[in-house]
Amino acid sequence: MKLNKSNVDAIPLTEKGQKFYRDSELIGFGVRATTKSKTYIIERRHEGELFRVVIGKTTEITANGARARAQMILAQITNGEYVKDKKINDLGFNPLDLTVDQALQIYLDKNDFKPKTIRQYKKYISLYLKGWGDRKIFSITKQEVLDKFLDVSKISKSSANGSVSMLGTLWNYMHVLYSKDEDPILKTNPVDIIKVTSGWNTIKRRERHLGKDIIHTYYNAVVNYQDELNLEDTARSNTHRDIILMCMYTGCRKQEACQLKWKDVDVKDGLITFRDTKNGTDVQLPVGDHLKAILKERFLLKENEWVFPATKLPTSFNVHATKIDTLLNRVAEQVDYYVSMHDFRRTFATICNLLRFNIYVTKRLLNHTAKPRVDVTGGYVQIPMEELRASLNMVEAVYQGKIDCFNYESVWNERLKEINKAV
Repeated sequence: MKLNKSNVDAIPLTEKGQKFYRDSELIGFGVRATTKSKTYIIERRHEGELFRVVIGKTTEITANGARARAQMILAQITNGEYVKDKKINDLGFNPLDLTVDQALQIYLDKNDFKPKTIRQYKKYISLYLKGWGDRKIFSITKQEVLDKFLDVSKISKSSANGSVSMLGTLWNYMHVLYSKDEDPILKTNPVDIIKVTSGWNTIKRRERHLGKDIIHTYYNAVVNYQDELNLEDTARSNTHRDIILMCMYTGCRKQEACQLKWKDVDVKDGLITFRDTKNGTDVQLPVGDHLKAILKERFLLKENEWVFPATKLPTSFNVHATKIDTLLNRVAEQVDYYVSMHDFRRTFATICNLLRFNIYVTKRLLNHTAKPRVDVTGGYVQIPMEELRASLNMVEAVYQGKIDCFNYESVWNERLKEINKAV
Protein backbone atom coordinates (compact mmCIF):
# COMPACT_ATOMS: atom_id res chain seq x y z
CA MET A 1 0.00 0.00 0.00
CA LYS A 2 0.99 3.61 -0.46
CA LEU A 3 2.00 5.18 2.84
CA ASN A 4 -0.21 8.25 2.93
CA LYS A 5 -1.76 9.88 6.02
CA SER A 6 -4.93 7.81 6.13
CA ASN A 7 -3.16 4.50 5.58
CA VAL A 8 -0.47 5.27 8.15
CA ASP A 9 -3.06 6.36 10.72
CA ALA A 10 -4.86 3.03 10.16
CA ILE A 11 -1.76 0.97 10.93
CA PRO A 12 -2.26 -0.59 14.40
CA LEU A 13 0.33 -0.82 17.13
CA THR A 14 1.56 -4.35 17.80
CA GLU A 15 0.70 -6.47 20.83
CA LYS A 16 4.36 -7.52 21.04
CA GLY A 17 7.47 -7.11 18.94
CA GLN A 18 7.38 -5.10 15.76
CA LYS A 19 5.90 -5.17 12.26
CA PHE A 20 6.95 -3.44 9.04
CA TYR A 21 4.83 -1.89 6.34
CA ARG A 22 6.54 -1.14 3.01
CA ASP A 23 5.51 1.61 0.65
CA SER A 24 4.24 0.23 -2.66
CA GLU A 25 5.68 3.11 -4.74
CA LEU A 26 8.94 4.22 -3.11
CA ILE A 27 11.17 1.17 -2.62
CA GLY A 28 13.05 1.38 0.66
CA PHE A 29 10.51 3.61 2.39
CA GLY A 30 8.36 2.13 5.16
CA VAL A 31 6.79 2.33 8.60
CA ARG A 32 7.83 0.31 11.60
CA ALA A 33 5.08 -0.33 14.16
CA THR A 34 5.88 -1.38 17.73
CA THR A 35 3.84 -1.70 20.92
CA LYS A 36 4.28 2.01 21.66
CA SER A 37 4.79 3.93 18.43
CA LYS A 38 5.00 4.03 14.63
CA THR A 39 8.12 5.34 12.90
CA TYR A 40 9.00 6.21 9.31
CA ILE A 41 12.14 4.37 8.24
CA ILE A 42 14.38 3.74 5.25
CA GLU A 43 15.87 0.33 4.59
CA ARG A 44 17.82 -0.05 1.37
CA ARG A 45 20.73 -2.22 0.24
CA HIS A 46 23.24 -0.66 -2.14
CA GLU A 47 26.34 -2.43 -3.48
CA GLY A 48 26.12 -5.10 -0.81
CA GLU A 49 25.77 -2.66 2.12
CA LEU A 50 22.53 -2.24 4.03
CA PHE A 51 21.46 1.30 4.91
CA ARG A 52 18.94 1.75 7.69
CA VAL A 53 17.78 5.27 8.55
CA VAL A 54 15.16 6.43 11.05
CA ILE A 55 13.26 9.42 9.64
CA GLY A 56 10.96 10.14 12.56
CA LYS A 57 7.84 9.10 14.40
CA THR A 58 4.53 9.36 12.57
CA THR A 59 3.30 11.77 15.23
CA GLU A 60 6.24 14.11 14.61
CA ILE A 61 6.42 14.26 10.81
CA THR A 62 3.74 14.08 8.13
CA ALA A 63 3.54 11.28 5.60
CA ASN A 64 4.37 13.68 2.74
CA GLY A 65 7.28 15.16 4.69
CA ALA A 66 8.65 11.70 5.49
CA ARG A 67 8.29 10.67 1.84
CA ALA A 68 10.19 13.73 0.64
CA ARG A 69 12.91 13.12 3.20
CA ALA A 70 13.11 9.45 2.15
CA GLN A 71 13.40 10.37 -1.54
CA MET A 72 16.34 12.66 -0.81
CA ILE A 73 18.18 10.11 1.35
CA LEU A 74 17.56 7.24 -1.08
CA ALA A 75 19.00 9.37 -3.88
CA GLN A 76 22.11 10.04 -1.77
CA ILE A 77 22.47 6.31 -1.08
CA THR A 78 22.19 5.49 -4.78
CA ASN A 79 24.81 8.13 -5.67
CA GLY A 80 27.14 7.01 -2.88
CA GLU A 81 26.80 10.38 -1.14
CA TYR A 82 24.99 9.34 2.04
CA VAL A 83 27.12 9.34 5.19
CA LYS A 84 25.87 7.16 8.02
CA ASP A 85 25.34 8.63 11.45
CA LYS A 86 28.24 7.36 13.55
CA LYS A 87 26.38 7.63 16.83
CA ILE A 88 23.37 5.43 17.46
CA ASN A 89 21.57 4.70 20.71
CA ASP A 90 24.15 6.69 22.66
CA LEU A 91 26.71 3.93 22.09
CA GLY A 92 29.21 6.26 20.55
CA PHE A 93 29.39 4.04 17.45
CA ASN A 94 27.15 2.47 14.87
CA PRO A 95 26.61 -1.23 15.67
CA LEU A 96 26.37 -1.89 11.94
CA ASP A 97 30.02 -0.87 11.70
CA LEU A 98 31.22 -3.54 14.14
CA THR A 99 33.93 -5.72 12.61
CA VAL A 100 34.34 -9.42 13.27
CA ASP A 101 37.47 -8.76 15.32
CA GLN A 102 35.68 -6.13 17.40
CA ALA A 103 32.71 -8.44 17.93
CA LEU A 104 35.04 -11.21 19.09
CA GLN A 105 36.76 -8.90 21.58
CA ILE A 106 33.42 -7.71 22.97
CA TYR A 107 32.29 -11.33 23.29
CA LEU A 108 35.49 -12.33 25.11
CA ASP A 109 35.38 -9.28 27.40
CA LYS A 110 31.81 -9.98 28.48
CA ASN A 111 32.34 -13.68 29.21
CA ASP A 112 34.71 -15.67 31.38
CA PHE A 113 36.49 -18.10 29.09
CA LYS A 114 39.54 -20.23 29.78
CA PRO A 115 42.78 -19.35 27.95
CA LYS A 116 42.54 -22.45 25.78
CA THR A 117 39.04 -21.48 24.64
CA ILE A 118 40.13 -17.92 23.89
CA ARG A 119 43.04 -19.21 21.78
CA GLN A 120 40.71 -21.48 19.85
CA TYR A 121 38.22 -18.68 19.13
CA LYS A 122 40.98 -16.37 17.91
CA LYS A 123 42.38 -19.17 15.75
CA TYR A 124 38.99 -19.66 14.11
CA ILE A 125 38.92 -16.01 13.06
CA SER A 126 42.59 -15.47 12.18
CA LEU A 127 43.20 -18.78 10.39
CA TYR A 128 39.99 -20.28 9.05
CA LEU A 129 38.13 -16.99 8.49
CA LYS A 130 41.29 -15.26 7.35
CA GLY A 131 40.63 -11.80 5.93
CA TRP A 132 37.28 -11.46 7.68
CA GLY A 133 38.57 -9.87 10.88
CA ASP A 134 38.16 -6.38 9.42
CA ARG A 135 34.83 -7.17 7.79
CA LYS A 136 31.69 -5.59 9.22
CA ILE A 137 29.94 -8.52 10.81
CA PHE A 138 26.46 -7.32 9.85
CA SER A 139 27.47 -6.81 6.20
CA ILE A 140 28.55 -10.43 5.59
CA THR A 141 26.08 -12.14 3.27
CA LYS A 142 24.62 -15.63 3.31
CA GLN A 143 26.38 -16.54 0.06
CA GLU A 144 29.73 -15.42 1.44
CA VAL A 145 29.22 -17.57 4.53
CA LEU A 146 28.26 -20.59 2.44
CA ASP A 147 31.25 -20.15 0.11
CA LYS A 148 33.62 -19.77 3.07
CA PHE A 149 32.16 -22.83 4.77
CA LEU A 150 32.64 -24.97 1.68
CA ASP A 151 36.21 -23.72 1.18
CA VAL A 152 37.27 -24.38 4.78
CA SER A 153 35.56 -27.80 4.66
CA LYS A 154 38.08 -28.85 2.01
CA ILE A 155 40.83 -28.26 4.57
CA SER A 156 39.10 -29.42 7.76
CA LYS A 157 35.45 -30.32 8.19
CA SER A 158 35.56 -29.86 11.96
CA SER A 159 37.30 -26.48 11.63
CA ALA A 160 34.68 -25.38 9.09
CA ASN A 161 31.95 -26.27 11.57
CA GLY A 162 33.75 -24.57 14.44
CA SER A 163 34.77 -21.35 12.71
CA VAL A 164 31.49 -20.66 10.93
CA SER A 165 29.48 -21.63 13.99
CA MET A 166 31.63 -19.21 15.99
CA LEU A 167 30.79 -16.47 13.50
CA GLY A 168 27.10 -17.24 13.94
CA THR A 169 27.48 -17.05 17.72
CA LEU A 170 29.18 -13.65 17.49
CA TRP A 171 26.49 -12.41 15.12
CA ASN A 172 23.68 -13.46 17.46
CA TYR A 173 25.46 -12.05 20.50
CA MET A 174 26.00 -8.64 18.88
CA HIS A 175 22.43 -8.61 17.57
CA VAL A 176 20.94 -9.26 21.01
CA LEU A 177 23.37 -6.85 22.66
CA TYR A 178 22.81 -3.86 20.38
CA SER A 179 19.44 -4.36 18.70
CA LYS A 180 16.51 -2.80 20.57
CA ASP A 181 12.79 -2.94 19.98
CA GLU A 182 12.66 0.78 19.29
CA ASP A 183 15.84 0.71 17.20
CA PRO A 184 16.30 -2.79 15.76
CA ILE A 185 19.04 -4.14 13.54
CA LEU A 186 16.92 -5.40 10.67
CA LYS A 187 18.96 -8.41 9.65
CA THR A 188 18.97 -12.19 9.88
CA ASN A 189 21.95 -14.33 10.78
CA PRO A 190 23.73 -15.29 7.53
CA VAL A 191 25.07 -18.48 9.13
CA ASP A 192 21.52 -19.87 9.08
CA ILE A 193 22.15 -20.59 5.39
CA ILE A 194 24.31 -23.60 6.31
CA LYS A 195 21.56 -25.73 7.85
CA VAL A 196 19.15 -25.14 4.95
CA THR A 197 21.67 -25.78 2.15
CA SER A 198 24.76 -27.96 2.49
CA GLY A 199 24.18 -28.75 6.17
CA TRP A 200 26.86 -28.91 8.85
CA ASN A 201 29.67 -31.38 8.30
CA THR A 202 29.18 -34.75 9.95
CA ILE A 203 32.23 -35.46 12.07
CA LYS A 204 32.89 -39.10 12.82
CA ARG A 205 33.40 -39.58 16.53
CA ARG A 206 36.84 -40.90 17.38
CA GLU A 207 36.86 -44.49 18.57
CA ARG A 208 40.55 -45.22 19.19
CA HIS A 209 41.26 -46.77 22.60
CA LEU A 210 43.19 -49.61 24.22
CA GLY A 211 41.25 -52.74 23.36
CA LYS A 212 41.68 -56.26 24.69
CA ASP A 213 44.40 -57.14 22.16
CA ILE A 214 46.74 -54.30 23.18
CA ILE A 215 45.77 -53.00 26.61
CA HIS A 216 48.12 -55.16 28.71
CA THR A 217 51.01 -54.90 26.27
CA TYR A 218 50.70 -51.14 26.22
CA TYR A 219 50.26 -50.86 29.99
CA ASN A 220 53.36 -52.96 30.69
CA ALA A 221 55.39 -50.86 28.27
CA VAL A 222 54.38 -47.72 30.18
CA VAL A 223 55.04 -49.20 33.63
CA ASN A 224 58.48 -50.45 32.60
CA TYR A 225 59.45 -47.33 30.68
CA GLN A 226 62.96 -46.11 31.49
CA ASP A 227 64.92 -42.98 30.62
CA GLU A 228 67.82 -41.02 32.06
CA LEU A 229 65.58 -39.04 34.42
CA ASN A 230 64.64 -42.20 36.30
CA LEU A 231 68.21 -42.50 37.53
CA GLU A 232 68.07 -39.17 39.36
CA ASP A 233 65.59 -40.25 42.07
CA THR A 234 64.09 -36.75 42.13
CA ALA A 235 60.64 -35.19 41.80
CA ARG A 236 61.11 -35.34 38.04
CA SER A 237 61.73 -39.08 37.96
CA ASN A 238 58.98 -41.01 36.14
CA THR A 239 56.99 -37.79 35.75
CA HIS A 240 55.64 -38.54 32.28
CA ARG A 241 55.05 -42.20 33.09
CA ASP A 242 53.08 -41.29 36.21
CA ILE A 243 50.97 -38.71 34.34
CA ILE A 244 49.96 -41.41 31.88
CA LEU A 245 49.19 -43.85 34.68
CA MET A 246 47.00 -41.23 36.39
CA CYS A 247 45.08 -40.66 33.16
CA MET A 248 44.74 -44.43 32.67
CA TYR A 249 43.61 -45.08 36.25
CA THR A 250 41.24 -42.12 36.70
CA GLY A 251 40.13 -41.12 33.19
CA CYS A 252 41.11 -37.52 33.93
CA ARG A 253 42.15 -35.11 31.20
CA LYS A 254 45.84 -34.49 30.55
CA GLN A 255 45.74 -30.87 31.70
CA GLU A 256 43.96 -31.89 34.91
CA ALA A 257 46.81 -34.26 35.75
CA CYS A 258 49.60 -31.89 34.66
CA GLN A 259 48.17 -28.98 36.66
CA LEU A 260 47.54 -30.95 39.87
CA LYS A 261 49.06 -29.25 42.93
CA TRP A 262 50.14 -30.88 46.18
CA LYS A 263 47.71 -28.71 48.14
CA ASP A 264 44.93 -30.56 46.28
CA VAL A 265 46.24 -34.02 47.14
CA ASP A 266 45.40 -35.81 50.39
CA VAL A 267 48.15 -38.43 50.36
CA LYS A 268 47.03 -40.05 53.61
CA ASP A 269 43.41 -40.67 52.61
CA GLY A 270 44.07 -41.02 48.89
CA LEU A 271 41.97 -38.08 47.66
CA ILE A 272 42.66 -35.63 44.85
CA THR A 273 40.83 -32.47 43.81
CA PHE A 274 40.87 -31.26 40.23
CA ARG A 275 40.31 -27.50 40.16
CA ASP A 276 38.31 -25.53 37.60
CA THR A 277 37.69 -28.48 35.31
CA LYS A 278 36.29 -28.31 31.81
CA ASN A 279 32.72 -27.87 33.05
CA GLY A 280 33.84 -25.07 35.39
CA THR A 281 33.62 -27.02 38.66
CA ASP A 282 36.05 -28.48 41.18
CA VAL A 283 35.78 -32.24 41.61
CA GLN A 284 37.15 -34.42 44.38
CA LEU A 285 37.82 -38.09 43.73
CA PRO A 286 39.48 -40.96 45.56
CA VAL A 287 42.33 -42.87 43.92
CA GLY A 288 42.99 -46.57 43.62
CA ASP A 289 45.67 -48.33 45.65
CA HIS A 290 48.41 -48.28 43.02
CA LEU A 291 47.95 -44.60 42.19
CA LYS A 292 47.91 -43.81 45.91
CA ALA A 293 51.29 -45.54 46.29
CA ILE A 294 52.66 -43.59 43.33
CA LEU A 295 51.53 -40.29 44.84
CA LYS A 296 53.12 -41.18 48.18
CA GLU A 297 56.45 -41.83 46.47
CA ARG A 298 56.26 -38.57 44.58
CA PHE A 299 55.30 -36.66 47.73
CA LEU A 300 58.52 -37.77 49.45
CA LEU A 301 60.51 -36.27 46.56
CA LYS A 302 58.47 -33.10 45.98
CA GLU A 303 60.41 -29.94 45.03
CA ASN A 304 57.67 -27.38 44.42
CA GLU A 305 53.88 -27.03 44.42
CA TRP A 306 53.33 -29.28 41.40
CA VAL A 307 52.75 -33.02 41.64
CA PHE A 308 54.26 -33.34 38.17
CA PRO A 309 56.95 -30.64 37.74
CA ALA A 310 58.46 -29.79 34.35
CA THR A 311 61.34 -32.10 33.48
CA LYS A 312 63.39 -29.86 31.16
CA LEU A 313 63.70 -26.82 33.41
CA PRO A 314 65.88 -26.20 36.49
CA THR A 315 64.29 -27.23 39.77
CA SER A 316 64.17 -23.55 40.76
CA PHE A 317 61.51 -22.99 38.10
CA ASN A 318 58.04 -23.52 39.59
CA VAL A 319 56.48 -24.91 36.40
CA HIS A 320 54.39 -28.03 35.79
CA ALA A 321 54.84 -30.60 33.03
CA THR A 322 52.95 -29.96 29.81
CA LYS A 323 53.93 -32.40 27.05
CA ILE A 324 54.12 -36.19 27.15
CA ASP A 325 54.80 -36.68 23.44
CA THR A 326 58.23 -38.30 23.75
CA LEU A 327 57.00 -41.13 25.96
CA LEU A 328 53.87 -41.62 23.87
CA ASN A 329 55.92 -41.89 20.68
CA ARG A 330 58.51 -44.25 22.17
CA VAL A 331 55.89 -46.59 23.61
CA ALA A 332 54.01 -46.48 20.31
CA GLU A 333 57.16 -47.60 18.47
CA GLN A 334 57.73 -50.36 20.99
CA VAL A 335 54.23 -51.87 20.84
CA ASP A 336 53.39 -50.73 17.29
CA TYR A 337 50.23 -48.93 18.41
CA TYR A 338 49.80 -45.19 18.98
CA VAL A 339 47.24 -43.62 21.29
CA SER A 340 46.81 -40.01 22.39
CA MET A 341 46.32 -38.80 25.94
CA HIS A 342 42.59 -38.40 25.35
CA ASP A 343 42.39 -42.00 24.15
CA PHE A 344 43.14 -43.06 27.74
CA ARG A 345 39.96 -41.24 28.80
CA ARG A 346 38.02 -43.10 26.12
CA THR A 347 39.61 -46.37 27.30
CA PHE A 348 38.66 -45.59 30.90
CA ALA A 349 35.02 -45.03 29.95
CA THR A 350 35.04 -48.26 27.94
CA ILE A 351 36.42 -50.23 30.91
CA CYS A 352 33.76 -48.72 33.19
CA ASN A 353 31.10 -49.94 30.79
CA LEU A 354 32.63 -53.42 30.48
CA LEU A 355 32.73 -53.66 34.27
CA ARG A 356 29.04 -52.77 34.27
CA PHE A 357 29.42 -49.74 36.52
CA ASN A 358 26.26 -47.80 37.28
CA ILE A 359 25.96 -45.01 34.69
CA TYR A 360 26.01 -42.40 37.46
CA VAL A 361 29.25 -43.85 38.82
CA THR A 362 30.83 -43.56 35.38
CA LYS A 363 29.57 -40.00 34.96
CA ARG A 364 30.88 -39.06 38.39
CA LEU A 365 34.31 -40.54 37.67
CA LEU A 366 34.47 -38.75 34.31
CA ASN A 367 33.08 -35.55 35.85
CA HIS A 368 30.22 -35.41 33.40
CA THR A 369 27.58 -33.28 35.09
CA ALA A 370 23.91 -34.14 34.67
CA LYS A 371 21.79 -31.39 33.15
CA PRO A 372 18.74 -30.86 35.42
CA ARG A 373 16.28 -30.50 32.57
CA VAL A 374 17.59 -33.63 30.84
CA ASP A 375 18.38 -35.92 33.76
CA VAL A 376 16.37 -35.02 36.85
CA THR A 377 17.26 -38.31 38.58
CA GLY A 378 20.99 -37.66 38.18
CA GLY A 379 20.67 -34.55 40.30
CA TYR A 380 19.47 -36.65 43.24
CA VAL A 381 21.94 -39.54 43.07
CA GLN A 382 24.74 -39.30 45.65
CA ILE A 383 27.59 -41.78 45.24
CA PRO A 384 29.71 -42.79 48.26
CA MET A 385 33.48 -42.33 48.03
CA GLU A 386 33.82 -45.99 48.98
CA GLU A 387 32.03 -47.08 45.82
CA LEU A 388 34.14 -44.74 43.70
CA ARG A 389 37.36 -46.06 45.25
CA ALA A 390 36.26 -49.67 44.75
CA SER A 391 35.45 -48.87 41.14
CA LEU A 392 38.85 -47.26 40.55
CA ASN A 393 40.60 -50.25 42.11
CA MET A 394 38.79 -52.45 39.63
CA VAL A 395 39.98 -50.25 36.75
CA GLU A 396 43.55 -50.57 38.02
CA ALA A 397 43.06 -54.35 38.26
CA VAL A 398 41.96 -54.48 34.63
CA TYR A 399 45.16 -52.78 33.48
CA GLN A 400 47.23 -55.03 35.73
CA GLY A 401 45.60 -58.17 34.34
CA LYS A 402 43.94 -59.14 37.61
CA ILE A 403 40.43 -58.71 36.22
CA ASP A 404 39.47 -59.70 32.71
CA CYS A 405 36.74 -57.18 31.89
CA PHE A 406 36.43 -58.75 28.46
CA ASN A 407 35.26 -62.00 30.09
CA TYR A 408 31.72 -60.83 30.58
CA GLU A 409 30.59 -63.80 32.66
CA SER A 410 33.07 -63.07 35.44
CA VAL A 411 32.54 -59.31 35.53
CA TRP A 412 29.51 -59.36 37.78
CA ASN A 413 31.15 -61.62 40.34
CA GLU A 414 34.22 -59.39 40.56
CA ARG A 415 32.05 -56.30 40.76
CA LEU A 416 30.02 -57.64 43.68
CA LYS A 417 33.17 -58.84 45.43
CA GLU A 418 34.75 -55.35 45.33
CA ILE A 419 31.56 -53.61 46.42
CA ASN A 420 31.11 -55.97 49.38
CA LYS A 421 34.72 -55.49 50.39
CA ALA A 422 34.31 -51.69 50.31
CA VAL A 423 31.15 -51.51 52.39
